[in-house]
Amino acid sequence: MTLGGDFVPLDGNSLETTPEYPVVFGVKLTPPIQGLALAALGLGIAGYIVTNFVMPASQEVQALQAQIDEKEQQLLNREEAEQRIAQARQELQEAQELQADVLTLFANEQSLDTLLLDVNERVQNVNAGIADPERRATLSRFQATSEEPIIVNDSSLGTAANGVLQKMTYNVAMEGNFSQTQSIIRGIERLQPLLLVQNFNSEADQETQVLRLDQQGRTVNDQVVPRLNTTFELIALMPAPQTTPTPAPAAGAPGASPSPTPAPQ
Repeated sequence: MTLGGDFVPLDGNSLETTPEYPVVFGVKLTPPIQGLALAALGLGIAGYIVTNFVMPASQEVQALQAQIDEKEQQLLNREEAEQRIAQARQELQEAQELQADVLTLFANEQSLDTLLLDVNERVQNVNAGIADPERRATLSRFQATSEEPIIVNDSSLGTAANGVLQKMTYNVAMEGNFSQTQSIIRGIERLQPLLLVQNFNSEADQETQVLRLDQQGRTVNDQVVPRLNTTFELIALMPAPQTTPTPAPAAGAPGASPSPTPAPQ
């Protein structure tokens, strides 16, 4: 059998020849070493990416999340503050309404001007239907002890009232039987302004303490009811005027007291 073509004889040792690998820094780069080198290079690249890209991005995310948490907390605090402000305003409004209601209980200039008429009206109410003048109650005195209200500073109404309340005092004297006197005092207590009754004194009129007897020595039905002479102080209370303290003038300003001049040596 004849083979065509060129025939190249093989060297007997050519099948056992080992490939040549590059040598770097005295190390032959065989496939295992090249694999390790590529793996180390991959780790380095990965570390570089993590250090320069992943970690900064993660830190930025954490910072943004912290800002979001802070903003949310601020919103919560703001809502809580708004709720507290709304509650404080509600409490202030309720306190102002209560103060207005309380102030209506006190006397004022208008009620002081009509106080005499109001007391006299109570006296006339108990006289309704009584024709005999001797049986009618009378208001014999109603006199103010001062021209203007006096601020309370003597703790007579308690230390809490000092400088807060002022009072107008009236000396009152009236005559009438026990039932009439009692009705008049109760009528005064029902007046709108806040009033106090002090130094109350009631004594029986000796001239009306008469016991009527018939010829057989028995008491008659038409007995004269003894009259009482009653005196007391009627005190009308009202809030004291609130004064704003005047600030002291600055040195050198008009009205400021001059500084003392040092004595000559």
